[in-house]
Amino acid sequence: MRPTHLALFSALGMMLTSLSVYSFTPPGGTPPGGTPPGGARADAPSAERAPITQQIAGDVQGQTELTRFDVGSTLRIEGRVGHPRLSRSAGETFLMLEVRGDSSGTATTQAPVNLSLVIDRSGSMKGTRLSNAIQAATTAVERLNDGDVVSVVAFDTRPGVIVPPTIVRQGTRPGILADIRGLSLGGDTCISCGVEEGLALLDQTAGKVSRMIVLSDGDANNGVRDVPGFRSMAQRARDRGVSITTIGVDVDYNEKILSAIAQESNGRHYFVESDAALARIFEAEAESLTSTIASGAEVAIDLALGVELDRVFDRSFRRAGSKVMVPLGTFAKGEVKTVLLKVRLRGQGEGAAPVAGVEMIYRDLIANTEGRCEGKLGVEITGDPASASDLDAVVAGRVQRSETATTLKQANFLFQQGRVGDARAKLEAQQQVLEDVGKKAKTAAPASRARDVASDFEGQQAALESASNGFASPPSFATPPPGVAGGSFPQAAAAPTPAPEQSRQGKGAVRLNEQNAVNLGF
Repeated sequence: MRPTHLALFSALGMMLTSLSVYSFTPPGGTPPGGTPPGGARADAPSAERAPITQQIAGDVQGQTELTRFDVGSTLRIEGRVGHPRLSRSAGETFLMLEVRGDSSGTATTQAPVNLSLVIDRSGSMKGTRLSNAIQAATTAVERLNDGDVVSVVAFDTRPGVIVPPTIVRQGTRPGILADIRGLSLGGDTCISCGVEEGLALLDQTAGKVSRMIVLSDGDANNGVRDVPGFRSMAQRARDRGVSITTIGVDVDYNEKILSAIAQESNGRHYFVESDAALARIFEAEAESLTSTIASGAEVAIDLALGVELDRVFDRSFRRAGSKVMVPLGTFAKGEVKTVLLKVRLRGQGEGAAPVAGVEMIYRDLIANTEGRCEGKLGVEITGDPASASDLDAVVAGRVQRSETATTLKQANFLFQQGRVGDARAKLEAQQQVLEDVGKKAKTAAPASRARDVASDFEGQQAALESASNGFASPPSFATPPPGVAGGSFPQAAAAPTPAPEQSRQGKGAVRLNEQNAVNLGF
């Protein structure tokens, strides 16, 4: 079995092959008098947090719809809580934000672009891979507008600057293309060397929308080699306003490294089985970059007094007291990114209760000004558990997307261990959950979002079905693969060394599941 189509791994957003759920509150809640990591004490004196809490509470009391808001222009942000009416005995709910780029607006002036192309030229790129990578890079440069800036780095054991930061215009474009076409093969693979060099080149240009595209077909065998190291590198890029799109070619590249880079930098991750498809990806990325309508977007969620953060799903973030800041980066026309939090409410009496104040800031490239919008969310606390609300239909779909992505990752692991039956059973169990939850959500969805909710659940079902149908024969192992920490899964029995085609089929089946997980979109 092999993947049969080009798969877009979306991030923002991101894109996500390594599902990340961060927990901040220890089991049982914050210890009495304790301080949650990165934040102010939940029981801090009112003087420390009263202004924002009182403001949210006052606004919530006067709102006609305290559990939802929808504001903005170039970027619109819709906020909603998971349970509009929450039982005091439950105390847990979700907070979901959906940010959408205007699909009809046109930037007052074309978004100025600062693009760095970072291309693997190690020995494994021989043949059509390097030639197609060269063609893809020239395609991207041809899509750029006069006045944009482009740089090109090729890496093997060390990086080499093929094109220094150059303003694209009639007189420079032919030379840029010629330099790219002169790329030649090298030695081993130092992905981090290429990324660091690309960032250094991007830093030489200010005042433009910065993007890096990294292409590789192998593993990192020089420089930084571990996923945490690449996450840290990508976070530094994001903090400097650079999003990184990563492209993995064929089935032998290190998906965990490339997807971590994309996720942490608010970029996208693509997997292509055939290098012939590279030009389409580079062209799509260049098109997205030149149609950017907003940049530097960040959402700040200020939790009300008595509201504790439990988890942030699928996105990087940082804490500052009661605030949770989530960077979202750039937005193209019609692009959608979501933020999902799980929170606990403690000590609220019955009636309207504040949950959070939300503020989003960004650079509006349509109005050519700084953009800002805000809203506030609350819930109604009831003492009667029977009167509590079911989970909001839109939020239910988003929660299940994380669950479905986790299921696909677990099924991949089981498949790699040769446990195809267990992998299928896990997929089928999640399919049943989606059927049950989806049926209720579709019935309860508001008319304005009914189609969105239906498409969400149908898309997840399709991803699970595709993964189940895509499993080939279980891969063989010369030695048993390592078990999961804690012994959750037993090791596969030793087997003869697999033939090359058998090994390729096994990797291809796993990669298909990876693409399904990421294609769910966050």
